[in-house]
Amino acid sequence: MLAADLAAITVAVVWNVASTNFTNSVFFNNTVTLYNTCTFNLLIAFASGANMQFDTTTNGTKIGTAANNKLAFWGANAIVQPTTGIAAATFAANTSLIANDTATWDGYTVGQVVKALRNAGLLA
Repeated sequence: MLAADLAAITVAVVWNVASTNFTNSVFFNNTVTLYNTCTFNLLIAFASGANMQFDTTTNGTKIGTAANNKLAFWGANAIVQPTTGIAAATFAANTSLIANDTATWDGYTVGQVVKALRNAGLLA
C-alpha cells in the first residue's frame, strides 16, 4: 500500500506488517492498531483536544522501558532515570523547622527529588 492510499482510510485499521516506511504525513480519521515495534524518527503531533488512552488489562503501559531511556517534559533536556546519586537542588531556607536538607525519604533528600523533577522538566 502506498502512503497516499493510507491517507484516505477512514475506518479502523489493523497493521501487522514487518516494516513500512512513510516519507511524509499520513492521516487516519479513526482507530489504528500497530503491532510490534513502531519507530518515529522526528515528531508525533496531537491535535488540540486529542487524548492518549491506554489498555486497562494485564500489564499496563510503560513510558520508557529501562532506567537508561531518556525522557523529558516541556522542552527540558532528556535525562535517564534519576537515582539517589543525583546532586541536590540548592537549599533555599528551612522555615518550617520540621525537616532540613539532610533528611531522607527512601534514600532521597527533598533536594534530590526537586532536582530530579526539575531536570525532567516536571518543575520549572
